[in-house]
Amino acid sequence: MSRKKYLQDADPFASVQPSAETSFEAFDAELFGVIERVDANRQAAVPVSIMDIQPDPAQPRRTLPSVIRQEWSGQPADLGDLFMRWQQRVEDERGTPFDLGAYLDAESDLRDADQPEPGPLERILLELIALAVSIRREGLTNPITVAPVGQRYLIETGERRWLAYHLLHIHTGDERYQHIAARTVEKVNIWRQAAENNARANLNAISRARQFAVLLMALLTEKEGKKYKSIDSFKHEQDYYAQVADGNRHGTPRNTSERLLNAMGLKHVKQIGDYRALLRLPHPVWELADDLQWTEYFIRSLREQARDDDHLIQLAQKAAREQGYSSPTGEVKPPRKPPRPKPNHSELSAPGSRQYYAEFTRIMRKAGPGKSRANQQALSRIDEFRRWLDEQAAILRRYMDE
Repeated sequence: MSRKKYLQDADPFASVQPSAETSFEAFDAELFGVIERVDANRQAAVPVSIMDIQPDPAQPRRTLPSVIRQEWSGQPADLGDLFMRWQQRVEDERGTPFDLGAYLDAESDLRDADQPEPGPLERILLELIALAVSIRREGLTNPITVAPVGQRYLIETGERRWLAYHLLHIHTGDERYQHIAARTVEKVNIWRQAAENNARANLNAISRARQFAVLLMALLTEKEGKKYKSIDSFKHEQDYYAQVADGNRHGTPRNTSERLLNAMGLKHVKQIGDYRALLRLPHPVWELADDLQWTEYFIRSLREQARDDDHLIQLAQKAAREQGYSSPTGEVKPPRKPPRPKPNHSELSAPGSRQYYAEFTRIMRKAGPGKSRANQQALSRIDEFRRWLDEQAAILRRYMDE
């Protein structure tokens, strides 16, 4: 069998259809066994010029914050200017200079325990710098995966590693970082991409919504022959994913819910509806939620308090500023009519904050025998807290892997 034919037939999810009798563990083992067989047929990693590689614009997991990504032409040659703008944004956010070069040259973490927590833009940049420093010290552990598109390559997995190479090349001028080890696949496989995303780190709520949308579009195209526009047909990237926001017109094809759940790393069908609902968020809320890594529960709590989309944007911008984000987009003026009473701040808190723990404890104390509503609320909060803990564990494992 030719390599081309093998890859066409090797969609890891197409050949793994769990039945009611199939345990999740068995499905998981079979799925990743198929992925390993596909991996075995990839080309060996070879050096590829970082200037000949472009990120996949539809990739659900984003590395660049939205306010930074919007200032980029999409061309690798312009990344030097982009990093300079990002550094300036960080300095505006923190109110003090940020020596990007010093961080890249450092042999240990320059931040001390007395420094305040970094703002969102600085935190994301520091994570990318940490990866670049790790690559400078220890080399690239895992090659990226690319697919040929015309005279260039499209990233299937490894956008952060590719950006880290650009950062190192721009800062050091060292030719070693002009090429990155890459394995080539025939074309980007969104199911394999989903498996990689979930294996490396849990996605935030907006990334999960993107992941759901691209997988559902693929299923509906495969099972029902539906057609969807490409992402470059839209002015705002969210509108591409929102093509399947209407569950009545774009429902999950029959007998594919389990396949979709496992691809996304979800446990309940209800969660699919929760993430589909995010596709209808106003653009500014979508961007803030993505940049600030908001959970689906946190976004839902904002929506429940909002009178309309304008009010939702205001609530999101207020929450963003309270979390130290200095670049809320799509500013909306407050309405002239008197606003509703201020919501309890603890209701807007995210897992990991003091307010969240205080509210969590209060809810648990209310639970007890015969208190159906309080017990249900407590169970819901426990599920949310468990998901957040899983996300933090995955992030820590990613740091250890890198």
